[in-house]
Amino acid sequence: MTLDQNAGRWLAITTLLLVCVIIYFLFFHWYFVEHATLNEEIDSLNESRQKFINEAAKTPLLREKIQQVKQAVGDNDEFLKADSENLGNAEITAILKNIITEQSPDKNACQSISQSPTQDRDPQQFEKIILRVRMRCQYDVFMHVLQQIEEHKPSLFIDDLRIESRNVQRYRRGQEPTAEENLEIRFILYAYMKKAVEAQDED
Repeated sequence: MTLDQNAGRWLAITTLLLVCVIIYFLFFHWYFVEHATLNEEIDSLNESRQKFINEAAKTPLLREKIQQVKQAVGDNDEFLKADSENLGNAEITAILKNIITEQSPDKNACQSISQSPTQDRDPQQFEKIILRVRMRCQYDVFMHVLQQIEEHKPSLFIDDLRIESRNVQRYRRGQEPTAEENLEIRFILYAYMKKAVEAQDED
């Protein structure tokens, strides 16, 4: 009789535990899971908020450094006089045109075929004005143009220089046609403005 009572008691306890587990999963489990998920989201939002606060605190320092750079540059003649991209493009285009005109009074000796402004894809300390240039020049004239570019103030820089040789027939009245060697030239010409590049906050 005692064994039957003990077995009944254990069966009742087991059944009660099983019912409690079922009730937990049916009515309470989702609550604890959702609560834990919300806690994780709150922690993530707090981290993001703290990051934004830290980045915002850097802004005055960055502005102060930019201002210091601008003051240090002053009237340095290494930079373009322009203070905007449009004016910079116009200034560097005029500089190149003047150099070509000075070094080549004869238009057939050297001429600019095209000049295309382009965006700076890798901004660094100062804003850069970039011009893609295509020219057709005699060798000796182009060497003088290059020298003037290197010595010019504001400073000009050349990148990605490509040169191809072409023979051109010249016809003059009363004379036999003569062959002249012209160069087909492509390069990137760039210069800097005094405007410092503002650092962007990292995401």
